[in-house]
Formats: sequence, structure tokens, C-alpha cells
Amino acid sequence: MDDVVTTSETGDARARFEAEVERVLPRLHRFCLTLCRDKQEAEDLLQDSLVRAYLHRDSYQQRGSFFGWLCGITRNQFLESRRAVARRRSLLDSVLEGATSVLGTLFTGGTQQPDPEAQVCHSEEAELLMHCLHTLPEKFRMVVLLCDVEELGYEEVSEALGIPVGTVKSRHFRGRAQLGQCFRSRVEEQTQVLSAGGRP
Repeated sequence: MDDVVTTSETGDARARFEAEVERVLPRLHRFCLTLCRDKQEAEDLLQDSLVRAYLHRDSYQQRGSFFGWLCGITRNQFLESRRAVARRRSLLDSVLEGATSVLGTLFTGGTQQPDPEAQVCHSEEAELLMHCLHTLPEKFRMVVLLCDVEELGYEEVSEALGIPVGTVKSRHFRGRAQLGQCFRSRVEEQTQVLSAGGRP
């Protein structure tokens, strides 16, 4: 009888966990892509992180969001995998591909653009902004992504990345400044090229 009860409780816990994960899965997948910048590696990281999260689900104390807690586990899993790889080979051969198809939609906001010309301009701006995001150093890129795209608070980002809140605020400010500067510079470059009759 006790075995039946235990099995039932385990099944209920797993169902609750899967339901919680399902609600944030697309966001967590984006986070993995941003960490790895390679689709297959991101898929592996996602699966490994979810297994670890399920095994340690009792450690979630509901002090922050469930998504923030998952981000912290995912980041730690990513760092551990990187250390393992570093013991076998250099980290300098990290793959520079992957997230384009997913991250390209992050800045569209899901807004419908009835005007085709306006939609093209919006798409080009989103692509340019995504390019600028990827030029940021990782420590700034991760904070800008979590604060501005995933809309997490500073305390949740602090917990997810394992850094002080003050550092999160500083990196967010500097990251956004660098992102804005990059975006304006690229827009000016394109405008100058178009004014000269060329192509961007």
C-alpha cells in the first residue's frame, strides 16, 4: 500500500513539474541558445538542465520566479559542461552560429504590421538589433537579454547568474548603452551608404 502511495505522489510531483516547465519552455530554450549559440548544444543543455532541475526540484523555495530558478540551474550546467570541455580542448573553437532564427523574433514583440513597407523596416531593425546584441561581451549580453527581453527583475537576474544585484544593475546600464551605441552607428552607416546610392 505504501508503495502505491509513494508511486502516486511521485507521479503527481512529476506532473506538476512538467506543467510548470511547459509554461516557460520557449523562454528557457532562448536562454540556452543565447548561452551556447549553437542549436544542437542548446538542445542538449536544455535537456540536461531540466533533468537536473527535476532531481533538485525540492530546492526551489519560491523566493523568485520558477523561470529564474531554472535559469540559475541552466547557467551552472552550462559552466560545468564548459569546464569539462576545457579539460579536453580549447574553448576558443566555440561555434558562431545557431540562435539567429529564434533570436530574430525577440524584438518584434508579436505586433502585427499591416503596412508591408513598415513591416520590412521593422524586420530590418530587429535583425540589426539582434546583430548588435551579439556583439556585446557575454557578461553584458546575458543581463540585457534577461532584463529587457525576458523582463526579469534585477534580483531574479542576480540569482540566475550568480552575481550581486549591484553588478546586474551596472552591467544592464552599460550593456544597454553599448547596444544603443552599436545600433545608432549601424543605422548611420546604412543611411550614409543609401545616400551615396549604394547598398547597405
